[in-house]
Amino acid sequence: MKIYTFIIVLFLLSVNTIKSQEKAKDTLFFKLDGKYLSKSKDKESKLYIIKNNYDVREGAVYFKEYKVVKCTKPQEVFCFKKFAESAKLYRINNKKQLSELKIMNLFDNYIVVIVNKKDEEKKYVEVEPVFKIE
Repeated sequence: MKIYTFIIVLFLLSVNTIKSQEKAKDTLFFKLDGKYLSKSKDKESKLYIIKNNYDVREGAVYFKEYKVVKCTKPQEVFCFKKFAESAKLYRINNKKQLSELKIMNLFDNYIVVIVNKKDEEKKYVEVEPVFKIE
């Protein structure tokens, strides 16, 4: 009976250790400006398109709607273009094309939310990256 108790206690301690090692992600808020970051014109599509990011031979990175979230007013809402330039998310050999690897790494470290402001109402949409070749 002592061995079973010891195993259960050991198991519970190991679960707590694993949970404490998980890193909480920060959240980045990007505004949907319609110029550089815009929603797909297809009503059924839940894709957010990044301007000048498509290449027929190499594909493109899009953001796909993951879920609508409720949140309080964010401290800062970034322009995606300015953030991508400052965070060096573009390819080295093509400054107009986003690097898929760098975008995926961004989503490993952050939760990305797009702020869609219609009239006075704001909608917060959590997104995930999608890579497509057509």
